[in-house]
Amino acid sequence: MDELVYIILSRKTREGAYQEAFHALKDAFDTWDDLLAAPARKVTRLIHSGGLSAKKTESLLGALSTLVERFGSCTLEPVRTWSDEELGDFLCSLPEISRKSAYCIMMYSLGREVFPVDTHVGRILARIGPYSELGLDLNGLDHKKLQKVLDDLIPPSLRYPLHVNLVAHGRSTCKARNPLCGQCAVRKLCSTYRKEEVTRVSVEEPDTVDLFCGAGGLSLGFQRAGFRTSLALDSNPAAINTYKLNHPSVPDDRVLCKSVEDLENGELLRRLRRKKPTVLLGAPPCQGFSNAGFRSKATRHRYFAGEDGRNDLFTFVLAAAVELKPRLVLLENVPGMHSAKKGMRTYMEEAARYLEEAAGYRTEIWKLNAVEFGVPQDRNRMFLVASRMKTMPFRPPPEYQNRQSSSFDLDALPPITLEEAIFDLPHVGPGEGEGVAVDPAPDLEEDRRTRRYLRKFDLVRRTGVLFNHNTRYHNDRDLELYRILEPGEDSVHAIARHGRDDLMRYRADVFDDKYMKLRPDMPCKTIVSHLAKDGNGYIHPYQSRSLTLREAARVQSFPDDHPFCGSASEQWIQLGNAVPPVMAAAIAKSFLRTLETEKCR
Repeated sequence: MDELVYIILSRKTREGAYQEAFHALKDAFDTWDDLLAAPARKVTRLIHSGGLSAKKTESLLGALSTLVERFGSCTLEPVRTWSDEELGDFLCSLPEISRKSAYCIMMYSLGREVFPVDTHVGRILARIGPYSELGLDLNGLDHKKLQKVLDDLIPPSLRYPLHVNLVAHGRSTCKARNPLCGQCAVRKLCSTYRKEEVTRVSVEEPDTVDLFCGAGGLSLGFQRAGFRTSLALDSNPAAINTYKLNHPSVPDDRVLCKSVEDLENGELLRRLRRKKPTVLLGAPPCQGFSNAGFRSKATRHRYFAGEDGRNDLFTFVLAAAVELKPRLVLLENVPGMHSAKKGMRTYMEEAARYLEEAAGYRTEIWKLNAVEFGVPQDRNRMFLVASRMKTMPFRPPPEYQNRQSSSFDLDALPPITLEEAIFDLPHVGPGEGEGVAVDPAPDLEEDRRTRRYLRKFDLVRRTGVLFNHNTRYHNDRDLELYRILEPGEDSVHAIARHGRDDLMRYRADVFDDKYMKLRPDMPCKTIVSHLAKDGNGYIHPYQSRSLTLREAARVQSFPDDHPFCGSASEQWIQLGNAVPPVMAAAIAKSFLRTLETEKCR
């Protein structure tokens, strides 16, 4: 009964006003039968602040009179046993009760699995467009039509929470006028926002084609520096889902889930509508060259680079460079690509020679460490840079100290530490956390630890949703080992200092760092795709567990609003293979300056 009266008072009235009117009636009358017996003018006076008081009084008295005629008093108790259809029809027979209002009473007060569609619900679902793949367009439909269309589309178990959250979201963020998209936790899922992002990007901006795009680290860094992405390609469906979700400015038909080996001659240029890109990016799989993979000390005696088919995937980037003739090319891989030999030359040198001879590029090979550009991670990578212009991009100068190098610049900034990257993330225990968690965004404006990294590179979230901050399960033996290790200690210390070789599962002479507790006051070691298997080498410095994916994403310099899709293993592989966006942005700025210099010649 309270809900019925509340709904009638809320008609065409702002929330605070109808709540004030409702409380005035509750204070004035002990029961709704007392209200029915009172003079109409008294009721009108009590609800005057809500507006439309005469009309609402008429509706209230009419509804209450109908209930008395049907049930003998102002009650709805007998309807609890009625079917949804019978109950809905009866409520709609009361004055000023629409199907939406009837469903609100049924859902809020009687626990029925119905879905009321108000202005907020209709507006947000029309903007997000979750049913566009069914050919259903909700734009332009009035409430009655929306209610009819959506009645059977929402799964029953989701109807209550979805309605409540859409109404709250409509009031606070997705407003009818001037929606606050920058504060919206679900904007990347919104078709309206994504369409606006596609049109926002200027075609005058220099563009990139990103082969082996993965989760999009290279693209994100170049986009932040002022480039747009014309085409992205990867063969991994989970990685493509991550890329599409986090790059709304790239049209869906320009993000291809396809192997480079399946590309037809001239296909890239056709998809680009014959327009040559400014920059070609390529980060082919590195496991064949990586010392953490088949070339590790445990297996290197039986590994031959020439027999690993993955090691030739870089040739597809070279073929694309010949086909597209971009002004600049960037090929990224692990240092092993510049040590493993292909004939007389290393694989990286062979790639450089091919670009020079086949397409007239000038080339340079850079070895860069991500820590030197503000990434809290010791991550060495090789970059082949090629230019068809008169000038070469300059090697981006290090801004931060690389203390692993004997010749680091003492005048450079101290490196970003692991603690600066992850200190503010919520505490979670082993096997805890969620892939999508509701957690209020912390106010970090006054915390100096955010200044050098989280705020400088705009990584911290602005919404109450936190993605991928969940931990893996750890057995009791590993947890005990995690607890006895001090930050900076590894498997050797577990045996030599703590005498707990009984906790070791691996040969210490082969895997001396299989277990490692990270130091908070230093950059993290390289985030690798092996984390898909276990996190023993990445133990949290303060909590007895391994890093969460979100913590590792912070270490890789991905912003908090960059969720990763797929299974847990697929997410870790995407993250371990990614180029840190902050590092990519440093290279992109060098490329951009070279392009601007060339334009001024």
